[in-house]
Amino acid sequence: MNSAFIQFKKFIAPFGLSDIDFEFMSQKCELIYVKKGSIIIKDGEKQNFIYFINKGIVRNFVKPIDGKISTYGFRIENMLHTGYGLHNFKEEYKALVSSECLEDCEFIKIPLSILEYMEDNSKNAQKIARHLAESHIIDLVKFIISADTKTLLERYEELEVLYPNIHQRVPQHIIAGYLRISRVHLTRIKKSQLMK
Repeated sequence: MNSAFIQFKKFIAPFGLSDIDFEFMSQKCELIYVKKGSIIIKDGEKQNFIYFINKGIVRNFVKPIDGKISTYGFRIENMLHTGYGLHNFKEEYKALVSSECLEDCEFIKIPLSILEYMEDNSKNAQKIARHLAESHIIDLVKFIISADTKTLLERYEELEVLYPNIHQRVPQHIIAGYLRISRVHLTRIKKSQLMK
């Protein structure tokens, strides 16, 4: 079994999916490589796949009317990436955000159709689907609550905990946008942290 699929199997192991069910599901999935800068999900487009990130980092973003991109989160190794289309069944699974690869990435591409099939045919697959929906939504809710309840310094420090080495992996203007501050302000914070 490919190392990416071994990691994926470890990721879903806590939910009790049988080896037979995992083998069936993995046969319907595809290992893909995507170049840095590529858009893998476009907001407003119907999603037919979700992605398990084996290598790399992606960001969720939207481009409002004023053209200024707003970053709403990052996804790194051993996380699922959905663009929230998986949860948007009322609008035919259209993605709510776009997603850009910030590094060369390796994904397991998982068809939504196989998840739906497994939900109907495997008791434990239902638990996995529920977990996938809940965990990704919780991440977004935490981002929103954090922006309203934590200081900028707390949010800056939390970023490194959630996404190790993010400052070495992601351009500073994107991190500043995620924190909703200017690049100059981010530079000041980084300098103050280094002086501690």
